[in-house]
Amino acid sequence: MTRFVVLDVETTGVAFSKGDRIIQLAYAVVENGEITDNYATYLNPDRAIPPFIKTLTNITDEHVVHAPTFDSIAPTLLQALEGAYFVAHNVEFDLNFINDELIHAGYTPFQGPLLDTVELARIAFPTEDSFRLSELSERFDMAHTTPHRADSDANATALLLMEIFQTFETLPLLTLQQLEKLTPALKSDLGAWLSELIAKKTGHPHFTEEIDTYRGLAFKKQRLIDEEEDVETSEVVPTVDTLLHQTLMNDMSMADKMPAYELREGQIDMIRFIDKVFKEDSIGLIEAGTGTGKTLGYLIPAAIFAKRSNEQVVISTETIQLQDQLLKNELSTLKKVLPFSIKTALLKGRGHYLCLQKFENLLHKDPMPSYDRTLSKAQILVWLTMTDSGDVEELNLASGNTRFWYEIASDAKSCANPSCPWFTRCYYQRAKKKAKQADLIITNHSLLFTDMVADHQVIPKYATLIVDEAHHLEETATRQLGEKLDYLTITQVLNDVTSRDKVEWLPEAIMKLAPEYMQEKAENITRVSTDFKQEWNDLFIQMNHYVTRGTAGKNETGRLSKIIELSDQKWLNVRETAARCEHLFKALLITIHDIIQKIDDEFEQDEVHPTNEQRREREWLHSILYQIESQYMAFNHLILQPQENDVYWLEVETRGPKQSISIQSSPITVADRLADDFFTHKKRIILTSATLTVNNKFNYMIQRLGLEDFPVKTKQVASPFSWSDQVALMVPEDMPLIQDAGEEAYIEAAALQIYRTAQVTKGKMLVLFTSYDMLKRTYAHLKDMLDDSFMIVAQGIHTKSRSKLTKNFQQFEQSILLGTSSFWEGVDIPGSDLSCILMARLPFSPPNDPVFKKRSDSLKEQGDSPFMKLALPQAVIRFKQGFGRLIRRSTDKGVVIVLDRRLVTTRYGKSFINSLPKEIPFIQESMDVLEDHMTDWFNDLQENENRSENT
Repeated sequence: MTRFVVLDVETTGVAFSKGDRIIQLAYAVVENGEITDNYATYLNPDRAIPPFIKTLTNITDEHVVHAPTFDSIAPTLLQALEGAYFVAHNVEFDLNFINDELIHAGYTPFQGPLLDTVELARIAFPTEDSFRLSELSERFDMAHTTPHRADSDANATALLLMEIFQTFETLPLLTLQQLEKLTPALKSDLGAWLSELIAKKTGHPHFTEEIDTYRGLAFKKQRLIDEEEDVETSEVVPTVDTLLHQTLMNDMSMADKMPAYELREGQIDMIRFIDKVFKEDSIGLIEAGTGTGKTLGYLIPAAIFAKRSNEQVVISTETIQLQDQLLKNELSTLKKVLPFSIKTALLKGRGHYLCLQKFENLLHKDPMPSYDRTLSKAQILVWLTMTDSGDVEELNLASGNTRFWYEIASDAKSCANPSCPWFTRCYYQRAKKKAKQADLIITNHSLLFTDMVADHQVIPKYATLIVDEAHHLEETATRQLGEKLDYLTITQVLNDVTSRDKVEWLPEAIMKLAPEYMQEKAENITRVSTDFKQEWNDLFIQMNHYVTRGTAGKNETGRLSKIIELSDQKWLNVRETAARCEHLFKALLITIHDIIQKIDDEFEQDEVHPTNEQRREREWLHSILYQIESQYMAFNHLILQPQENDVYWLEVETRGPKQSISIQSSPITVADRLADDFFTHKKRIILTSATLTVNNKFNYMIQRLGLEDFPVKTKQVASPFSWSDQVALMVPEDMPLIQDAGEEAYIEAAALQIYRTAQVTKGKMLVLFTSYDMLKRTYAHLKDMLDDSFMIVAQGIHTKSRSKLTKNFQQFEQSILLGTSSFWEGVDIPGSDLSCILMARLPFSPPNDPVFKKRSDSLKEQGDSPFMKLALPQAVIRFKQGFGRLIRRSTDKGVVIVLDRRLVTTRYGKSFINSLPKEIPFIQESMDVLEDHMTDWFNDLQENENRSENT
């Protein structure tokens, strides 16, 4: 009988060698799928417990002062572990501490089999957002009453282990067999347990209609697209006005469909406005404030138009979060409201979809085996039994596996081979087919412009478009119509190649097809690759010198960036080295192309019967050729053949190797390109966002998007929130101006104001910065000022992941989140978790940002003011986005503090204030007075909440 001892420890810190010790130990014994024993004890660490650990665990010195020492309970622990698996959530930490304590007490360390429930949960539940124990416990409705206490953690981990085992037992036999091959590279000693499970399944195979098998893989059976939605062709589709009167404006009807629905006048106005724009084949810009029901406001007229006109409507968002919200929430709501059926489809760029042939090849032979890649393969094997879409956004892959996904993602070459054995099961082809049959196609801004560049071959032909988060459209077009090249991408391709099993450069299976010919080509590639890598290295070191040996500024991420002056002699020297690279680049491409042509010729010979191995290697060479071709095209445009109307710049990591540099380009303006190649091809367009106006006018957005010569209608839909009761805007009069005091004095003053605000708000603060450098320096001051009762979560210091930072922020009662660019919008922290937004500076673009600088220079040349035409409108829209992070629902309340007094000392400051709802109270006082205002404000809020609860 197999025993699992599921253990957890709480400690005074993370390093036994530095004097940290266990303060609580607990374990649960799992046998035959149930918990058969529990044990828990405090332990005396013979040292004081640090304040942070007390806050985290609620374990105090009083709990441990009379507790036993570790050496006295060691025999009990060792007896429990005899012949058992050692199991923990992040097993390395718990095992290392236990073994250090055992050795310190004179015992032999544990050396038996291990299971890590973090690793196993990643494999068993590859689509979960988080693998934290507390969140997995909530997800599976498992008892976990006191997180960060060993007894509760051990019990929750035991329940999680049983959940994992149950999941493994439901997996197809083929999946288990593939997983078994990967187990030697995992942390967990899963092999023996899996072998038993496989033997049991082999003797009693269980077949399910939901699973299909093909070429050694098991995956969820794909239904025919036509069967997925049973649509009645005889349905009557009402007009917009008829639907409004029958549903949204009919209280009885909506009570049946959506009991919690509240009539919103703004939403009704928006629906009617869009309906009119569609009928008139026009373009409409709608600014719809938070809480107006914007998404349903455009989905209803879109669905009615699509069905009545028998034309597809494309709906585009900037962020994945909004796409997910559309699919998971809004579309189901829409279907409740509509009296007819609609078909919807999600279409993304092909790089989002798994290429099953690439994955099959990599599973068979991986040129770069590593732990993270093995774990990702295991996750994908399980995910294949669950996914309908094959979309990577469903997956939570092991960290650092961007390159791994790139190797198995669909690309332009993936479906070029008509004999691909996976074509009929291809996720990307399936997504395209589903999109062709949909009424509403959900996509993203990036794909809109990929489609534009590809001459409209990606998205099914459409004439009606709704763009949500439309304030991002210019930025996305600028990014998509630009290019980027770095040092690592091409060198990694060559390194991958030279690390494979091969004779010289080529795989042995390919060499056998035409030994003499292939030997010559292999020797040529080896020579060219060696020379190329040296020239490539020299090229990027030269570019590094170009950046660092002149004037370069830091961008908001902390990297050095410098605009390339194409006529500069120093840059002409760079181009000389690039010309030598081009010669070798071409030689590499020609040789690989010749090899592939020779392979194809050999395959066509009647007497040649290529093996699966040879077919896989041919596909691998096709992939290598595609990667090198795409890099060559970017290299050629960025360095050898620059375009007159583009801006080119270099970015370098200040602390990385000299080659950690990228060269990038973007069009200086996209307005004409959008007008001529995008908007002209559409009949009806709706552009909507919560932030499209500056000073309540749409002029800036119309001009930047090239819409000045189009028939444009505009509408503002006000938010239904009670602004005067929900939020106050405050500016401290005693905050210095940065141009007077200097940057360091400003940062010190900002840190003090954040500290003082935090004392009133008890944390619950999001502090927004415009540069990572200022964030980092402010964080250093705050760390020394705030005691351990506050948790500071800082972007780029703790992690760069916005979702992880947000979750960490929400975990602690008194927490402060410091964020830069990505936190000014798209962050949704509901309710009482967030009470204060504090802006360190007004969000003007850094003057040395390459695209911004070139656009400013272009406006100057035209005789316009770059500040009034570009810098100010951009900053106002970003300011409105940042302000909007606080009030997301009618129940949200709090304060917004702007430390930058330019808001009140400059004439242009009114543009920011006038762009907010006029009902918002505005208070400009010293920080002493503002503290009193905040105290009164939050006391009033608390009294109102208490009154509501009592009522």
